[in-house]
Amino acid sequence: MPRRHPNHPTLSTAKQQRGVAIITALLIVTLAATISITISTRLQLDIRRTGNLVAQDQAQFYLFAAEEWSQRILRQDKKDSKLDALTESWAFELPPLPVDGGSIQGKLTDLQACINVNALLQNNAINITTQNRLNRLFRNLGINTNLTQAIADWIDADLETTSPNGAEDGYYLNLPHPYRTANTPLQSLSELRLIKGFENSEIYRRVEPYLCAYATAGKEIPINVNTASAEVLQSLSADMTKNLANDIIQRRSEEAFNNLKEFTGFANLKTIIKDTRNLSTSSEYFLLRTHAIIGQANKTMYSIIYRDESGKTKIITRSQRIL
Repeated sequence: MPRRHPNHPTLSTAKQQRGVAIITALLIVTLAATISITISTRLQLDIRRTGNLVAQDQAQFYLFAAEEWSQRILRQDKKDSKLDALTESWAFELPPLPVDGGSIQGKLTDLQACINVNALLQNNAINITTQNRLNRLFRNLGINTNLTQAIADWIDADLETTSPNGAEDGYYLNLPHPYRTANTPLQSLSELRLIKGFENSEIYRRVEPYLCAYATAGKEIPINVNTASAEVLQSLSADMTKNLANDIIQRRSEEAFNNLKEFTGFANLKTIIKDTRNLSTSSEYFLLRTHAIIGQANKTMYSIIYRDESGKTKIITRSQRIL
């Protein structure tokens, strides 16, 4: 029987080498497939990310366009009329309108239809007129009227607690999640949730429709009787009944009040509202809420628009929420 050469591979060794070659080939194919999938996934993510950025930019463009459009409406309104009422063209709620890639909607409201909580302090002293209105509003809504003291302490520049229901750092730093008082005007009404007495969501929910918060550089802003709600109208006087407030709303829906003399002459209001210095039939501050949906971009912007006596407009502040 012939002997095998010692260097000649056996059948078993050849099979092992073929097995190693197959496994190596499979590993190479798997590695190549993994790299290919990774590259493809990253490419898809990059494409999606770029698309989202483009959609965000496009949504932002529409929001700014809505701002400019609203300002044009307000400027034209000032040319056409000396008063501001809910029957005018500016008091619109734009339903969702189709635009390239999505839709946009908006609503323009009068900020002088509500009570500005920042007006509670004027030159770092209590504004009695605003305090009385807030007290009456809270009382009519079934809320403790002493909440005005906590608001004043939050806004004022000092750290002296107003007795008996005010609150400064000493109160807030002892909460489970401590923080300090702002000692500045509220930047938005939602900040009210941080103030003593308003942590209760039910209380905040009740007052939120009738209050607003915006800076006026110390200027006292009157309430527009042509746009104020029945609840705000009731806050103007202790003798203002709900029925009388509803009568005012019914009257102005038919024909807006042209001036305060006409307003106080209605239903003998001059015997109920003796001080009209903080009332008006026109407005300077407006709030525009716009919402744009473009592709996957979902953005909401809040813009406070100021319009002066000459009709010129400018954006005071704006804030955004991206969903």
